[in-house]
Amino acid sequence: MISNGNSPMADFFAYPIVCNTGPLIALSRANLGHLLSKLFPRVMTTQAVVAELTAKDAGDAAEIRQTLAYVEIVEASTPDPLLVTELDAGEASVIQAARDHGISGVLIDERRARRIAAEAYHLEVRGTCAVFLRAKREGLLPSIRPVLENLVAKGYFIGPQLMTECLRQAGE
Repeated sequence: MISNGNSPMADFFAYPIVCNTGPLIALSRANLGHLLSKLFPRVMTTQAVVAELTAKDAGDAAEIRQTLAYVEIVEASTPDPLLVTELDAGEASVIQAARDHGISGVLIDERRARRIAAEAYHLEVRGTCAVFLRAKREGLLPSIRPVLENLVAKGYFIGPQLMTECLRQAGE
């Protein structure tokens, strides 16, 4: 389920977050990294996420660098063994950094990491579609359909159910 901002956790966007690789890639490919600074008071990510973002010489390297300009890079302590066993290094470090820095919200797209963050660590979790929905509601995006379609065309995976739900909540 995507939160449209009308839930009891509607204030998610009023607090600092720690962001994982997937949303940073999506925002970079859409050239919308600036939305992070407009929607959140503080956005952090970890060295492990930066390493994942810069591991390959990708065609979107310049866009990723632009997006990272809106993000504070923080260290995370050694992740909890559960995280290391179940998730990749970036996801584990994001959840651990949230715990280390007293941050209650994380921006993660990958389903398993979202479930672990919410159920095992009681973090508030949102994904890229929630960012686009909030940006539209705040008047920062006129429509999210072209953004989502462009991301899919550029190879970013958005499942059909998520696409349908995101568009439904956007009224598109």
